[in-house]
Amino acid sequence: MRTTTAGLALVIAMLAMAGSARADEFMTECRVTASQKMCDCISGRIAPDMRAKAVAGLRKSNASVAATGSLLDPATLSQNEMQGLNAVVAAQAYCM
Repeated sequence: MRTTTAGLALVIAMLAMAGSARADEFMTECRVTASQKMCDCISGRIAPDMRAKAVAGLRKSNASVAATGSLLDPATLSQNEMQGLNAVVAAQAYCM
């Protein structure tokens, strides 16, 4: 019984750390172009199953702006990146 309880506790701890890492990735990418307050609001509105896509979309958008100085060409986005950016934009509109 103790082995099962210890194993369950370990799994829960690992899942919590994975969620925290995703939140940190999201905040890192979001903070490139937005305030802490805005990113906190947006982060709270992004569904857990959409976070990885949001991070990927933000990362690609930030890289594009850094490289070219202009906005991202949507034609260069994968479906997942586009879905992620759409989620971020919808959340941002709510947070304004």
